[in-house]
Amino acid sequence: MQKFRNAVLSYMRIGVPVRERFIPEYLNGVRAWSTAVNVDQDQVMDRVIKLVKKYDKIDAAKVTEKADFQKDLSLDSLDRVELVMAFEEEFSVEIPDAEADKLKCCADVAKYVISSSNKKVSESS
Repeated sequence: MQKFRNAVLSYMRIGVPVRERFIPEYLNGVRAWSTAVNVDQDQVMDRVIKLVKKYDKIDAAKVTEKADFQKDLSLDSLDRVELVMAFEEEFSVEIPDAEADKLKCCADVAKYVISSSNKKVSESS
């Protein structure tokens, strides 16, 4: 998975900017995500679901908290890499490959974002 992701990322950086390929127009601009405040789990989940619904290869009606990206939404590994990159940009987090492979649904992504923001808060204290 690591070699595949690196190949995809190098291609995307050279040939096709991520912002133009995937990030919806309504998300362009400055992200206002603060890790210094308590993160509301419902708010994070809503943002994750909205972001997934905007992905052009997904039927928005099928997106739920527990819908599996691969099984239920029929995303291949490249699609999942693009989604992970969108999550990283949206929430200003870095998701290591080992963790990205564990993110199977929107609920997993929301839990990861919340736990990483809680780590940032505790590290800054």
